[in-house]
Amino acid sequence: MRAASEQFAAKGYDRATLRAIAAQAGVDAALVAYFFGSKRELFDEVINLPFDSRAVMARLLEGDSGRVGERLARFVIETLDDEDQRQRILGIIRTATVEAGTARTIRDKFTTELLEPVVSRLGAGHAPLRAALVMSQILGVCLARHVVGLEDLASASQDELVAALAPTLQRYLVGDIS
Repeated sequence: MRAASEQFAAKGYDRATLRAIAAQAGVDAALVAYFFGSKRELFDEVINLPFDSRAVMARLLEGDSGRVGERLARFVIETLDDEDQRQRILGIIRTATVEAGTARTIRDKFTTELLEPVVSRLGAGHAPLRAALVMSQILGVCLARHVVGLEDLASASQDELVAALAPTLQRYLVGDIS
């Protein structure tokens, strides 16, 4: 799984191969195929959310709604700073840019199943739009910091990034978006 996550993150779905994944893992490609089937089945296994969405929802909704943007920003930055989770997420994002099925998975798993219910519970209305706006910020930070490698983002501390990102997420989650 780790080798697959790293290969998909580095190369995207199209350029990653079962052979390269197996070689990195130090096993025969037939063994990977035996346990996971096709490359698509392996990818689907890798792109499962690297966290429990119910636990994340509870964490975000716990406490003052006036600080939900900060809680979400901290969760995002901490998640992306964890090497294993970041590799899985980058693999999903890279593949989503060229494959419609994976883009749909991002919409379904991250936006529809995680963010929309959080926004709905906060009661600000327009949950699908708000969730999409939040996701646009998360994707932007992820790409700019970890794919493009914008130096100021890459070298910023977690606290600096949370402080910068939280107000925008807060507005998208519960503020005025008219």
